Amino acid sequence: MGAENKNIRNQKNNYSDGGVTKLDVAIIGFVNNNLDKIALALIVLIAVLVRFFMIPETELSPDYNSYYLPWTLAYREHGFFGGLSKDIGDYYVPYNVMYAICSLFPCEPYIPIALFSMAAEFVSAIFIYKILLIILNERGIGEKRARLTASFASALTLLLPFVIWNGALWKQCDAIYVVFLVISVYYLLKDNYRMAFVFLAISFSFKLQAIFFVPLFLVLYFAKKKYSILEFLWIPVIFLIMGLPCVLCHRGLKATYLAYFLQTQEVSTEGYGMVSFYPNFYNFGLDNFDELLTKPAVLLAAAVLGVLAVYILCHRDFLEKKENVLYFGLFLAWTCCMFLPGMHERYDYAIVLLMTALCVSVCRERLWIAAVMNANSMLVYIAVLFKEEVVPITVLSAIQIVAYFIVAYDLVRRVGGERA
Repeated sequence: MGAENKNIRNQKNNYSDGGVTKLDVAIIGFVNNNLDKIALALIVLIAVLVRFFMIPETELSPDYNSYYLPWTLAYREHGFFGGLSKDIGDYYVPYNVMYAICSLFPCEPYIPIALFSMAAEFVSAIFIYKILLIILNERGIGEKRARLTASFASALTLLLPFVIWNGALWKQCDAIYVVFLVISVYYLLKDNYRMAFVFLAISFSFKLQAIFFVPLFLVLYFAKKKYSILEFLWIPVIFLIMGLPCVLCHRGLKATYLAYFLQTQEVSTEGYGMVSFYPNFYNFGLDNFDELLTKPAVLLAAAVLGVLAVYILCHRDFLEKKENVLYFGLFLAWTCCMFLPGMHERYDYAIVLLMTALCVSVCRERLWIAAVMNANSMLVYIAVLFKEEVVPITVLSAIQIVAYFIVAYDLVRRVGGERA
């Protein structure tokens, strides 16, 4: 306390000759003593303002005027419950409920749609902070430094271009299923497996792509033997529960519960081929051969995931560290994006989000991975939203493939390092 008072007196003495008042001393002292909090608040404020400036733009989105606006207007026409009884949109029930809620607001539909995504993005940042704290504490980082690092890393995810553009410009809702996926990962790393499965199931009920994280849960089931195979039943149980609003509104069981099956048919029914703007293996002349290659590609993806699972189960000690669990889980999910057919540019949202947070805060020697993934996502979003192909998709795919195999090598090397 004496040293602090001495510093304040020294500051006053230093400022006295320059005409600096007590108010200036107080302001400068406050800023110096709260620099981290001020910087964090500015990041959050900028994240909010950037979204508010972009939300009113609706023409750049390839989907808003064609899908989300008509769906919301249809709910306004038929009413909340009446709309849920109709075949509106091609999403599963939770998203239909969201659009029905958006129809209740006396404003342009893009406002509540974008605000739903924005809220999910900020909640994701909170749970990313919690995830990073777990990993930093495991590394033995001091509590104060860990909180500071986790705070800035999680806040910076709010400024990632693909995160901002997805909700604010595109009016997409990927952030909503991702927030439940992030919460699921948090509980998984906390060893609260029941809650992890519940939130994974909720995420899956919002969007099919949550299934990319199921391989991690399967691997941990065999590796750690800490939860029953019956926990996986939460996925179908909650899926059925989530469909009840439409069922109770007499939409019909088939129309309600087969939504995901109909979505998987998009490869052939909506003009998509083996890939839709996702930079993976199928961009090298294979896009139009979906009828021939779709089933073999699914089998290939299953084979690669199987090989990775067997390899890690032979070195299961690697999964004793929570950092390794997250890293390996993200690689499994990325493998799904790289090998499965019909991948959209948005399907790696959760992967890039969590990989960025992990690399920025913990694994800084792997920061290049996050940089490549973010750059590729940003360039693809530019092509879709702004109609500017800065880099050909074949070049982006080549970069993505090289990065994928380097990460695979890094993973193998680290598994070997854990055994040494």
